[in-house]
Amino acid sequence: MALPKPNKLKDKPASQSIDSYVIGDNISYSPTDLSTLTLDDLANRYEEIHQQSQLLKGLILLEARNRFPSNNEFGEWIQTVHALSVDSQQTRTKFMNFARYFQNKERNGISLTACYEISAPVNEDVADKVYEYALNRNLSVADIKAKIKEEKKLLPILESNTEEHDQESFTETDHNTIKKEELMPREDVSEFVKLILSDVQSLSQNEAVRVLKLCLKELNKHSVVDGIADTKP
Repeated sequence: MALPKPNKLKDKPASQSIDSYVIGDNISYSPTDLSTLTLDDLANRYEEIHQQSQLLKGLILLEARNRFPSNNEFGEWIQTVHALSVDSQQTRTKFMNFARYFQNKERNGISLTACYEISAPVNEDVADKVYEYALNRNLSVADIKAKIKEEKKLLPILESNTEEHDQESFTETDHNTIKKEELMPREDVSEFVKLILSDVQSLSQNEAVRVLKLCLKELNKHSVVDGIADTKP
């Protein structure tokens, strides 16, 4: 059976100039009068156009994907359009992730490669923190990757890890159906966690992690089960 063609993409409003569509309304110089630009301006201009082209490609792909009921049908359609099929699936996916996350965000001081790292689905849990950290700072991709790694290390610090540390969650999930071991009475845990998180905010990343690990280790020495001190050796 022939693959149905998607609906025709809407035309760009006639009132929107090609210049504003490509370079944005916030750029004051002419896109064709390059002789007035410094070398730094030329480099920045090139990067702006490059980023905007990738963003537009991603937005186009996202819109096209929405018109198909499945990824398979979308992929089949891609192969019928030469301009789309010349890029690899990995590249197209990268464009789509980039557009999905950054379409309504500023990108000043964040390189295109860094944008790809931040917008990758695998980094979704820390993307917002890394984005705020990177904005307007012109950090290297290595710095961005290091920040992503650091943020991910912090995520499980206060989460339960019964298989490795033999301790239970601080939350009350399933408390009425599963009798859980607690580090101390729940109200004390809550106040303790608030106090520690407040104190470590002023510390460096590595020092904060070290302090939190020591606190968890100390708590584990004085665990309480249903209000009775743990007597296990």
